[in-house]
Amino acid sequence: MKNHKVVDGHLLQTNKKYSHLKLKQKNRIAEWMYQETKAYYEKNYVFPNEAHLDDVVEKVYDRIEQAEIWIPYEEVWHHYKKKRSDLNSRVRRELNVGEEKYKEKACFMNLCMIQDEQGNVLALDKMNDSYTGTTFPGGHVEPGETFREAVIREVREETGLVIQNPELCGIYHWNKAHTHNMIFLYQTKEFSGELQSSDEGPVYWISMAEFMKKELAKGMKEVMEIMMNPNLQECYMRLEKGVYQGTLC
Repeated sequence: MKNHKVVDGHLLQTNKKYSHLKLKQKNRIAEWMYQETKAYYEKNYVFPNEAHLDDVVEKVYDRIEQAEIWIPYEEVWHHYKKKRSDLNSRVRRELNVGEEKYKEKACFMNLCMIQDEQGNVLALDKMNDSYTGTTFPGGHVEPGETFREAVIREVREETGLVIQNPELCGIYHWNKAHTHNMIFLYQTKEFSGELQSSDEGPVYWISMAEFMKKELAKGMKEVMEIMMNPNLQECYMRLEKGVYQGTLC
């Protein structure tokens, strides 16, 4: 026996399956799924993961209701999850055909936490840049460099110190304007040379406790969680409602 409920005077089947829809209805919903997936990608520069499928499915379901098509929300959700890979591939194909601006680029950077024998960390007060606040030395990877060579060079340029054996302990990354920005996080206790500030800002030794009380640069809270917890290796900053939210793992 079929289960039914009355909605706005209509008798609706509550256990209706996606496969029960007419072909024309399926085609319309498939196109809505594609359009909303594309809109999500163009806004966030990433495709929705499983935790954010509802962001797309809810918009698709609004269209379904406006078209007066009856199908339980859960059926639409599971069908979207099943077709997600194909939808993502279709969006990629369309946005990349003849449109160079939609091809994602990569930007590689680094950051290094340096500690002395007393456990103090080397802080940098970043100045004259869109990225301001207290942070660690670091910068961009230049063409032809290895990641390790780049972090050694950046530390030397910003602090005067030459570090040895920097240990890669994690990555902090985000997408913006079709660019995947990745900061490789290093730490070391081995260095030589005389401390000297640069145009990037003053550098100085400070206890870990005092460092955490400073006005830290954007993202440093998540960076420190990775630095201090060996079970964490990654933080991805996802744009949600205009604000970046970090996912640590």
